[in-house]
Amino acid sequence: MHAILRYRWNIMLASLGALEVWLAATAVGPARILGVLGGLLVLAAAALRPRPWRLALVAAGALPFAVLTWWSLTTPLVALLALGFAGARAAAAKQTAAEAARTAGRPA
Repeated sequence: MHAILRYRWNIMLASLGALEVWLAATAVGPARILGVLGGLLVLAAAALRPRPWRLALVAAGALPFAVLTWWSLTTPLVALLALGFAGARAAAAKQTAAEAARTAGRPA
């Protein structure tokens, strides 16, 4: 249970990447290519360690497919959720690093 709580943002981000790949499978033309590549980028961002450019990787993966399929309600919502989860993961990583630095100086 602790592992699920620890990696909850990564799990949710990966599920949104998989959803984007699945949505891209139903698209036609360039939307299909952008959707599959974008979903794979979001999946890769979920698998990578937290880095400053991770949010940009999620944006590069999710936003082009959302813009290309703007008339749909689902794809822009998936893009917004992916960006939100990536931002929440970055904030959680900063908080964890700050707590680790704070407790590192204390004796056990």
